[in-house]
Amino acid sequence: MNRNTLYVNNLNDKINKNDLKVSLYVLFSTYGTVVDIIALKTPKMRGQAHIVFYDASAAAIAMKALKNTQFFGKEMRIDYAKTQSKMVERIYGSEPRGSLKRSREDADVEIEDAGMLKRAS
Repeated sequence: MNRNTLYVNNLNDKINKNDLKVSLYVLFSTYGTVVDIIALKTPKMRGQAHIVFYDASAAAIAMKALKNTQFFGKEMRIDYAKTQSKMVERIYGSEPRGSLKRSREDADVEIEDAGMLKRAS
């Protein structure tokens, strides 16, 4: 079981994928640095997402705070992901420990580049 990544299901599958990712980022990033959000719209993965946190303690706090919360009209179910995400492997895995560490600003820039976060100027 991976403690950095949360598996979220029972999400409203009528929401546009990009809107869903932005909304999940805004909601979950209040508890810690979110480094990746995987939300696919394939028939098998509809209504599900994986939220990858930089640190496991933030993931635990977010899970406790948001479990069974209403999100776009449906009650989210949240648990730890069964497998480690590729992002966590890159951060903590085979690479030297400090080589891919990310700051909150680095994660925000990547998310902004992906169109998930718009900063107020």
